Amino acid sequence: MDARSLRVLEWDKIKDKLAAYASFSLGKELVQTLQPSRDFAVIEKNLHLTTIGLKLLWKHGAPPFGGASDISLILKRVKIGGILDGSELLKITGVLYCSNQMQRYLAKSDDDFTEYIEKLSDFRQLAGEIERCLDEDGSVKDKATPELTAIRQRIQSLSHRIRERLDSIVHSNKNQKLLQESIVTIRGGRYVVPVKQEYRALFGGIVHDQSASGATIFVEPAEVVELNNQLRIAKQEEEREIQRILLKLSQMVEPEVDTIQTTLNTLAELDLIFAKAKYSKEIRGTAAVIQNKGYINIKKGRHPLLTGSVVPIDLWLGDKFSILVITGPNTGGKTVTLKTLGLFAVMTQAGLHIPADEGSTMAVFDNIFADIGDEQSIEQSLSTFSSHMSNIVKIIKHLSGESLVLLDELGAGTDPAEGAALAAALLDYLRINNVMAVATTHYSELKNYAYAHPEVENACVEFDIKTLQPTYSLSIGIPGKSNAFAIARRLGLSDEIVDGAQALMTEEQVKVDDIISEIEVDRQETAKARQEAEELRLEYQRLKRHYEELDAELTNKRTQIIAEARQNAEKLIKETRLELDFLIGELRHQQNQDLEKIVQEKRKELIEKQKNYQVIENTVKPGQKPDDDLKVGELVRVKSLNQVGSIIELSQMDALVQVGVMRINAKVNDLEPAAAAPKEVVWRYSGSSKMPKNQSIKSRSISSEINVLGYNIEDATAAVDKYLDDAFLSSLTQVRVIHGKGTGALRDAIQAQLQTHPHVKSFELASPYEGGSGVTVVELDR
Repeated sequence: MDARSLRVLEWDKIKDKLAAYASFSLGKELVQTLQPSRDFAVIEKNLHLTTIGLKLLWKHGAPPFGGASDISLILKRVKIGGILDGSELLKITGVLYCSNQMQRYLAKSDDDFTEYIEKLSDFRQLAGEIERCLDEDGSVKDKATPELTAIRQRIQSLSHRIRERLDSIVHSNKNQKLLQESIVTIRGGRYVVPVKQEYRALFGGIVHDQSASGATIFVEPAEVVELNNQLRIAKQEEEREIQRILLKLSQMVEPEVDTIQTTLNTLAELDLIFAKAKYSKEIRGTAAVIQNKGYINIKKGRHPLLTGSVVPIDLWLGDKFSILVITGPNTGGKTVTLKTLGLFAVMTQAGLHIPADEGSTMAVFDNIFADIGDEQSIEQSLSTFSSHMSNIVKIIKHLSGESLVLLDELGAGTDPAEGAALAAALLDYLRINNVMAVATTHYSELKNYAYAHPEVENACVEFDIKTLQPTYSLSIGIPGKSNAFAIARRLGLSDEIVDGAQALMTEEQVKVDDIISEIEVDRQETAKARQEAEELRLEYQRLKRHYEELDAELTNKRTQIIAEARQNAEKLIKETRLELDFLIGELRHQQNQDLEKIVQEKRKELIEKQKNYQVIENTVKPGQKPDDDLKVGELVRVKSLNQVGSIIELSQMDALVQVGVMRINAKVNDLEPAAAAPKEVVWRYSGSSKMPKNQSIKSRSISSEINVLGYNIEDATAAVDKYLDDAFLSSLTQVRVIHGKGTGALRDAIQAQLQTHPHVKSFELASPYEGGSGVTVVELDR
């Protein structure tokens, strides 16, 4: 891509913003090397990675880059046989830890991160050995080897013996006047006591140092010289053992150097991907739809570097016309439109999302050329016109039919007639060579040029005559007016002068301005009508949602009523079975009575009870007729009772059914063939995978961590309780509570709260690279 054009489009500022989102130095360096690609497949892949990275950010919070650092130089030292110190080994462990955490994080993605997961190797054995041997500050642990354990125990024993002897010396009554202070100190790695200079001859021992004033000398008493010698030898043995341990650990790293370097590079690539995703989140970006047909359609695009309330623009190019000529007042937004289009093209081809609505389309260009701004140079004797023309000459030499050209104030800085003619000739050259271009100008001749060629279209940035302020809106298809007369009149220039100026205009110029005014009025009326239509559409959607909610509510109530009725039916069946059991018992005890009489009495009682639990359910769907294929003698199921019997009598609407020892009068539409499956009550459920609206808003705003540093215990637990509720509703699976180390009281109180919290599945202290005992990582119970 053209370096000067990238500079005037302020591509470096976009990269600076990206670098601020990178997590470690190697990722930041990779951001600064980011350039737009010309390869369609590469662009498509990079945009996809940014999109799935953004999904992971929303769903699982920030990626775990804790522990990552640039260890390239350390790895080079290991490769040539160097021995690493403890801090360097810990940096390697940090990268290995980050690799393991990143594998787990990427595995949560529903999309394909397999390529990166495979490049992140598992170094748990190597990391475990380093962590077993080293403390958090990089010093070698006592238990790293049995030899080191024994040496340090000997050192501790010797130091204790030396101190005991020296303590007896300094606290001896006969030595009190000889000593400057009753303390034991160290000079040159040996234990000494401070002796007054004048008593040097009376205090036996070896002098190791003296104070700056010379009044005090530091003497190693003769009684401890041998012990100090043994201590010195033990410390030398300790140092040799430490070097042996560090050498062993360095040699364990050496075979894995290339794999660790690949892992480090992969982490840097992932840092770049997530920096793009974080930036997209900041600018509310979307992935542009890319195609190689040379078509652009930007929907509600906003310049990514502007802050505050930014007026979005709609811009399309390359379909019916390939060149756009924008006219309008100064400070109206013409240059911003050029930069917005240029930056959108660069950002898309670099794999970044653009701040525009979904469905925006961008083409892929082999080069992007921009001549924007006034770069006149005194040293090179270049005027404004010469500066512009020098840039245009360079552009013409290198452009192709797949280039994008952006020209600001085309033809400005020279005689208007010659400038307009030259500008028209340049546009004609671009048109003939099928180059996509956007140019801004104040020349009316270029408006006419656009009318004369279908491949060229007019556009304007709008201006409010009443407020004398630009609206920054872009209108395609309408040329802009200078509004010079209207502005001059409103600013107080006399009518006589303004009218005189208007009289000097040609009849053709007046007609063109009148036509433009009429078009502008029509456009405003069309925009108003479109807005009213949109308001009606939104109102229709609101009413539609309202009635759909009412329908769902009625359906739920109907389902609830049917469910209650079915429960009553089941209750009736249970009671009926009890009655039948009682009937059988009665028959057994009254064998001499008329059995038929007893059966008839019990049947009447059951029928009466059935009326009390009558289930009313419309089992026939609209437009469906009752089953008219039933026959006498056929086995059927009485749906309201969920009982099977045979038809004894059958009419058009009713049937008499023999169910066990009972005969039941039933409606035909309450019967179905016995082979048919029982009808189940259907509970309506939306089945939507989308979360409720209020939950979606929370997920966009809730952080993946809460900081309660400085809180008292009562306020902290209340804040954590509310935060956990919000995080649970936001579908977060893991959060962090930052409470600090301190005395541990706040940490203990919060962890006691987490043990009984209903949303908490488990919790643990963070790793040393992500806060250690000052942070608790909480797994939520989904």
